[in-house]
Amino acid sequence: MRLKKLVRYGIFVLMLVIGISFTGIARAFDYPPPTGQVAFAEETSDLMLSTLFAALTQEFAETTTDNVEQGKHSISLIFNDQNKDMRLVGTVGPLRQSDRPSDSFERQANALAMAIPAQPYTSVQRVDNKWYYRRSIPLSNFSPKCALCHVNFPAGPTSDQVGALMLRVPINY
Repeated sequence: MRLKKLVRYGIFVLMLVIGISFTGIARAFDYPPPTGQVAFAEETSDLMLSTLFAALTQEFAETTTDNVEQGKHSISLIFNDQNKDMRLVGTVGPLRQSDRPSDSFERQANALAMAIPAQPYTSVQRVDNKWYYRRSIPLSNFSPKCALCHVNFPAGPTSDQVGALMLRVPINY
């Protein structure tokens, strides 16, 4: 009788230890990444922003009234809907549904981008079980070339806020 009770108690303790271990393992995925990895992702985001800004500047330099359709097509290939790591997001029409904010980060970032004064937004978030450094950069009608593609924009440059550039860098740890 005493042996039976001891075996039951042993099985109970073993199950408790196994349960706590699995809970600890599962919760480990909830811990945010270390600051060093976040800093690495932030620096990568800075490089990514510089690269994209250079591409946009080049696009503006080369787009004219004669090739505006090609310019629009070129930008749409860079900021295509398949790439979730860089997006142009806004609420000022005309927009496709895929250009609107798609989650809570993008809604908050777009609201801050449209505020006066416009504000960037950053966050470290887990999306689909992967950690990301996310940031937004407010965009305004900053170039006369904006109105070539966006016919609803006044001839610029103006201080009119139009949306945000969203960047997302995976954090590997």
